[in-house]
Amino acid sequence: MLVIKNARLIVGGRVCDDTTKALVIEDGYIRAITDTPPADAEVIDAEGLYCSAGFVELHTHGINGYDFMDADAAGAGKALVDYARFGVTGVYPTLMTASAEDLAAALDSLRPLAETPSDGAQFLGAHMEGPYFNAAQAGAQPPEVLRLPDAEEVTRFLNAYPFIRRWDLAPELEGAAEVIETLVLRDVVTGVAHTDADSMTILQAAIQGCTVATHLYSGMSSVNRKDGFRHGGAVEGCMLADDITAEAIGDGIHLPPELLHLTWKVKGTNRMALVTDSNRGAAMPEGSAGRIGHYETGVPIVVADGVAWLPDRSAFAGSIATMDRTVRTAVYEAGIPLGDAVRMATATPAAAMGLTDRGDLQEGLRADVVLFDDRITVHRTIVGGKTVYIR
Repeated sequence: MLVIKNARLIVGGRVCDDTTKALVIEDGYIRAITDTPPADAEVIDAEGLYCSAGFVELHTHGINGYDFMDADAAGAGKALVDYARFGVTGVYPTLMTASAEDLAAALDSLRPLAETPSDGAQFLGAHMEGPYFNAAQAGAQPPEVLRLPDAEEVTRFLNAYPFIRRWDLAPELEGAAEVIETLVLRDVVTGVAHTDADSMTILQAAIQGCTVATHLYSGMSSVNRKDGFRHGGAVEGCMLADDITAEAIGDGIHLPPELLHLTWKVKGTNRMALVTDSNRGAAMPEGSAGRIGHYETGVPIVVADGVAWLPDRSAFAGSIATMDRTVRTAVYEAGIPLGDAVRMATATPAAAMGLTDRGDLQEGLRADVVLFDDRITVHRTIVGGKTVYIR
């Protein structure tokens, strides 16, 4: 049994400054929040640190030199340990647009994570970002392997890799409706991404079962004119759809603070999820070099000024944010209350993926816990009641 005392608990999106309450953990689960913890338990004295549920990485391609497209099982396992350094207790590794063969190789490397407990954050399932995207909004997705949605291909992948838990696509493409139906019937979360759709197409996709907007504003159409008349784009459709949870890249660069604040005001705490969308440059020092996607064949990048760049500095090449940074940015740059920011990194992404066993400090939930200070610097990460990181 483990007791965390003298912490400022964050429960249900509310910060409790009364440090007399103790969190009791037993057998990997939260047993109680109480004034009278058991006397014979192991004690962690938080010394006034904040204590919240662990962060859930909903969308991430890699960290600290590793990309999940590298298809290296040992590297993927090490990445889960690296995520825990930043308060993450659960991860959905993201794979990008690639050939069927390269996607299969990457998924094969994730299979051991689904079968063996990690020494860091928990593997929660694979996230397929592509390959069914609109070339007009491809962004860093390689255009040469983009293709139309294919329900038969999706079915083959789901049969071979049952740990695929989310798949993103552009809903305006031919074949998208059949793929959405296939994913919904298989209980796979379906996201809209890299899409040039108008708002009505997005609203129809939401009715069909799409429930996540992948990195809102990035790789999405917005208000435009057709024959002189204004029409809402994908951004506006995602804002309007009540059942769509909007991802927001919380580095303060891909989305400036005012757009983070606007998204929060429109979508609300329970429908806005903070994400990193990080590549291998996350947690790497300034000046580090690497590639988006596979370490040999991907697009070259350089880490500088808090973001990844193309080598000639002509454009961003992806986020290098970690989850602690997304919360810090939301609070100190976008003016979002701490309790709300934490909820958008915990309960909201968990709910978006249908998880009911985590996301808050409540009796009966998994003991996935993070301790951090006023600057959202992580001091300790606990996964399933086990400490996996201490600063």
